[in-house]
Amino acid sequence: FTAMASLEQRVANLELAKSHVDTSKAVRKVQVDMLMQLRDIKAKLEKEGTGGGKELESLKEENKELKKTISKLEYRIEILVKSLEDAGL
Repeated sequence: FTAMASLEQRVANLELAKSHVDTSKAVRKVQVDMLMQLRDIKAKLEKEGTGGGKELESLKEENKELKKTISKLEYRIEILVKSLEDAGL
């Protein structure tokens, strides 16, 4: 009686293991496909991003120059306002 139960358990375990292997193969295939898609996306982003880094640096430099110009103009405005106040206008 226990030998028969033991055999049934072994058969059930083997069927479960086969099912697990089949599922693992399917999951592995999906993972590989997804990895390939991610690599393609990464390559496209890197390709597009090459000019983006230079453009970003250019924009940062332009922003820095504009801030200097704004600062100078604000100083000039302060001087003009003070001159007008001193002149009584």
